[in-house]
Amino acid sequence: MLEVFKVFYPTHYNLAAVSVLLLLITIFLLTKKNLKVAPIFFMLLLVLNVFIYKKTNGRAWTITVEPDSAEKTYDDGFQKEPEKITFSVANWEVTDEKGKKHHWCWVEDIWETISNTDVVAAIWGENAGKKVKTSTESRINDADNLDK
Repeated sequence: MLEVFKVFYPTHYNLAAVSVLLLLITIFLLTKKNLKVAPIFFMLLLVLNVFIYKKTNGRAWTITVEPDSAEKTYDDGFQKEPEKITFSVANWEVTDEKGKKHHWCWVEDIWETISNTDVVAAIWGENAGKKVKTSTESRINDADNLDK
């Protein structure tokens, strides 16, 4: 269990900060002898860490890294294949030949789905989302025409 947290928390330090905050709140409540609320925060801490462990341990994530546009072809004209990289607890960060570090896990999967959500369309419907999109695009086009 410690091996998972040793590789997970340094990369996803925001979740580590939440865990430390829950621990400090629990310690503070125990020093104030608030024995009714302290177990609630301790249980939240345990649930968060068990959730992280279950989602991370024994799983692997594979991503496809496309080569840069300048490096898409070899000198003899053949195209380079996209590189597939698999990440797990044992292989948490991969450094490619350029020295760039790559990492992917369930946190990035969740963030990818959240960041691709159209909030306006989800709240007010598809038509409102399209109206907002077209109005902002028309404003951008008007601003471009004013610059010329």
